[in-house]
Amino acid sequence: MQINIRVSGVALLMVAVAIAAGWFFYDRHFQKSSVKTETTAETSEVPVVMRTPGGLLEIATVTAHERFTRSDYREFLGIDLGTTISQIQVTVIYRYHIEMEKEWPMSIQGKTCVIRAGPVKPTLPVAFDTTTMRKYAANGWARFNKNQNLASLERALTPELQTRAQSNRYLQLATDAGRKTVAEFVTNWLLKEQSWKRDPEYKVLVVFPGEPLPLSAR
Repeated sequence: MQINIRVSGVALLMVAVAIAAGWFFYDRHFQKSSVKTETTAETSEVPVVMRTPGGLLEIATVTAHERFTRSDYREFLGIDLGTTISQIQVTVIYRYHIEMEKEWPMSIQGKTCVIRAGPVKPTLPVAFDTTTMRKYAANGWARFNKNQNLASLERALTPELQTRAQSNRYLQLATDAGRKTVAEFVTNWLLKEQSWKRDPEYKVLVVFPGEPLPLSAR
């Protein structure tokens, strides 16, 4: 009687092992073959590279009527010898450009294109219209150097114009105007190379170095 019980226990164990092995075999070779796993990646932003020939792209000009003044004061033994004053007024044309990279990376999200342009730089030396130049010079009461003082002022025009061209005021004016120029340049390229339309819904956003992305492009 005890022998029959032991045999039955072994038989049950063998049956359990056989069932487990069969399930494992079925799971590995049959069940998984009927399951399809698909992995998809979706993105709403398409990277695009715009090829350009290089060189410089002039994006803005700022015309200003500038005045430059140079004063030369002298005294001798505490006696005021007077101040020689020279002035030059002239119309100045500040030109600004960005350097054209060989490739401009941009991203298109729906009907919005975002492009990061290079920094806005002044074109040097600064040009001015000599036909508009007006000069003035006056000696101090005991001075006789107005011509020399005026000549010194004229020699200082080029470095002074360079300083003014790089001022935040003029750079900001050029950046605001240049943003439209770059947007038009990129739009014309998109119309030729991409599925782009000249429509108010299609927008090109230009971002210069140091500027955050517009909220609509985040």
